[in-house]
Amino acid sequence: MKLELAIVLSCKKTGCRISPLDNNSPIEAVYSSLVQDRIMIQPEQMVAINTDTNPPEIVWRWLRAAVIDLDQDIVVVDDMQGHPAKISLVPDMPLSLRINDEVWVCGTGHGYEAQDTITEGKPTHSSRLLKYIAPIIEEIYR
Repeated sequence: MKLELAIVLSCKKTGCRISPLDNNSPIEAVYSSLVQDRIMIQPEQMVAINTDTNPPEIVWRWLRAAVIDLDQDIVVVDDMQGHPAKISLVPDMPLSLRINDEVWVCGTGHGYEAQDTITEGKPTHSSRLLKYIAPIIEEIYR
């Protein structure tokens, strides 16, 4: 499985038009069987795509959220729909967070985590994020 990160531009029933982070040329990607009809993906969210498939498959999704409170290793975020949620930070992946920062959030089986900050609509530390999440995604898809 070869994973890349991308920002969602638009979606339809079978997949999304996305902009891979390493290439600003939009491409079409289809939903994997674990995403199809299970996970709602929307524009401006971030996804991981498996580029070993043709067409590429969307295999993971991150939500955008805004930091509304900080308490040591617990971050309270607004999911952009007015729902506050307590989430954790990823161990060994320090983020310098402030109130109103935007973060990429997803669930990993360990609860929901703030996995990176957002800078100009993209992850601030994309290589570090991909290195952290790749083994988790690969295990789920085995």
